Amino acid sequence: MFAQCNGYSPVSQDFIWLGEYTDGTHLSEYDFDTQDENSFYKLQKDKLIRFGLIGHGQKFYFERDGIFKLAGRMVELIYSTPDRDYNLTGNIFQSYSDVISYKDAEAIGLPNYSPAALGEKGIMGNTITQFNFGYKTELVVHGVQFHLKAICKIPFHAPVHMALRVVSDTELDGKLQIKVNGFVTKEFQAPLKPNIGGELNWLVQ
Repeated sequence: MFAQCNGYSPVSQDFIWLGEYTDGTHLSEYDFDTQDENSFYKLQKDKLIRFGLIGHGQKFYFERDGIFKLAGRMVELIYSTPDRDYNLTGNIFQSYSDVISYKDAEAIGLPNYSPAALGEKGIMGNTITQFNFGYKTELVVHGVQFHLKAICKIPFHAPVHMALRVVSDTELDGKLQIKVNGFVTKEFQAPLKPNIGGELNWLVQ
């Protein structure tokens, strides 16, 4: 479905989530034909091969192996030590099906506000300020257990970025590498202590 759709939301909401299944069917936040809303909890997570957001002619999603495809950029994550590399994405025998999608919003006071009307006539309006999607997963790579949470954040009037959290059950002195379209474009010093998480934000480039 990600390949066939034009990347535009079928409703006035800027982005909608979309899940694609192994049998070629899909579930979207709003139906492309009827515009009816679907519950996120209706997703059959164990059958997903792709999940993400579409809107404004753009497609942001990840494949079933955890590799992100962000508006034409392929993003992979690697934890690299002097001894070996631990591929945190691209593992077809691991599960990346614990998908996440949520919106950030802020409440805005509308004109002619009066305390007596609050809650009666919808004086406070909600505005979505950011769309988020991603996954959390538990991986075993070269005998090391990793917990990975990767969230792509699409804010209004600001660049797309990713929030990454990595936890290991083993002490490791390495770097978190980010590959874009097959090339390492950024790496961060990221020593890990057992069962203590490390977090960072990366501006998608």
